[in-house]
Amino acid sequence: MMKMKLVIATALFVSISLFSQEIKIKKGELLLDNKAVAKVEDKKNIYSFSDMNGQLKFSIKSFPTIGAEKGWIEFIGQNGNVKEADFAETGFTLSEGKFIVKNALAQGLLTKDGINEEKVKEFFLTEDRSLTQGRENDKKIRQDVNDKEDILAKEMGITIDNSGKIWNKNKELQGYLQRVNTGNQTIILNYEYRVYDINKIEIAKLKCTNSDTFNGENGLKITTYDNKQAEIFVTRNDYSGSLSQDKMAERMVRKLFANGYTLGDMKDTVVNYFTNENLTAENNAKANSKNIYKTPGYVIDKTGAKKEGTITIEFESIDAKLGREKGVANLTNYGGTVTLNVEGKNEFFKAKDGVKFCAGERCFLGVAGTDMFGASVFSEILSENNGSYVLMDVKTPEDFYLKLSNQSKAVYLGEKGAFGTRKPEKIKKVFDEYVNCPALDFSKYDTKTKEGLITVLNDYQSSCKK
Repeated sequence: MMKMKLVIATALFVSISLFSQEIKIKKGELLLDNKAVAKVEDKKNIYSFSDMNGQLKFSIKSFPTIGAEKGWIEFIGQNGNVKEADFAETGFTLSEGKFIVKNALAQGLLTKDGINEEKVKEFFLTEDRSLTQGRENDKKIRQDVNDKEDILAKEMGITIDNSGKIWNKNKELQGYLQRVNTGNQTIILNYEYRVYDINKIEIAKLKCTNSDTFNGENGLKITTYDNKQAEIFVTRNDYSGSLSQDKMAERMVRKLFANGYTLGDMKDTVVNYFTNENLTAENNAKANSKNIYKTPGYVIDKTGAKKEGTITIEFESIDAKLGREKGVANLTNYGGTVTLNVEGKNEFFKAKDGVKFCAGERCFLGVAGTDMFGASVFSEILSENNGSYVLMDVKTPEDFYLKLSNQSKAVYLGEKGAFGTRKPEKIKKVFDEYVNCPALDFSKYDTKTKEGLITVLNDYQSSCKK
């Protein structure tokens, strides 16, 4: 582990030290920290590096990012071999010369002492043009996608006029397009393209800038109303011209049509999507909640009568889980009422009446409010012995309660207090008063746990119950 830390620290130090020198190119010489280490000649954006005796060693040319095509560095050896590499993480500089030098330093071709002859010889033993091949493959794929979109758009006669109206070959209005300037990012302008159907329902939007380089580096993605994304490829665009000549607008609309968003009247489609989306979100929220919905079971009411049907009870708000209750106070006593449905008719039972119900394999008991519960709620039965119970608060399942048959309320014997942690002597006092049985020694029980309370319950029945 120590060796690994040392390697990481060394790597960080090297990467920092590479670009910590002051770089100057002055009168054909490269100066690092004011020390001349090589000769540099710049012709037609190709930087040639020679040793201090004027012997040419290698040349470098940078290719800027254009549209979706990421820029790269090309290293050319004296033997004619070419090595391509991605831009090194050199930090910001406005000087192309300094940028080139930093990339040479990153490859180890240059050091603070000058040209590294051995590294240069090793570096140019082979050729690597894999970046060019990859770019050509990507370019062909992008062009194939655009060609297919163009063919479909031509067949349908899709056009955009200067006002942003979208038409088909039959001169029928299909929708609208807006290009909105959403503000400046220093000297770069931010734009958002928005496409609407004929009802002016927003179908898709695209964020971009007026910088083709920035757009190429960050990608151009359309986001549709149903949260799908599609990448588009636009190399150059004039944002000052009319919408009918706007390449970004044209490509966006063509991409939408190619992906099935054919505009026109999409009101029913959009409404159905959001209805289904809301229903799906609500069903997922219910499935992942503490609530119980329409589960076969039964209720034993306050008179002792047993009634069978399906059980529904909410212990938490689904609206809150879905973010529908922002800024709205909800005074509902969740977990305080259970619904029994028998042959389509609902009957409601309240926890304050001491009602018991079971839903599937789980059973619950209505318990009057305590210092922890507040309002009366249904608590899950973990253990039962002759009318006495160990219960769990569904809302906070780490909290357990003891409910004895001769007590109207349940008691909490854990450490949580209204103003912090309760001291053991406080818990003992509550225990002694509630149990009211000298045969039970509080110090022998872990009343914070389910297992501890079950032991109390069983000992109470055997030693205290008359």
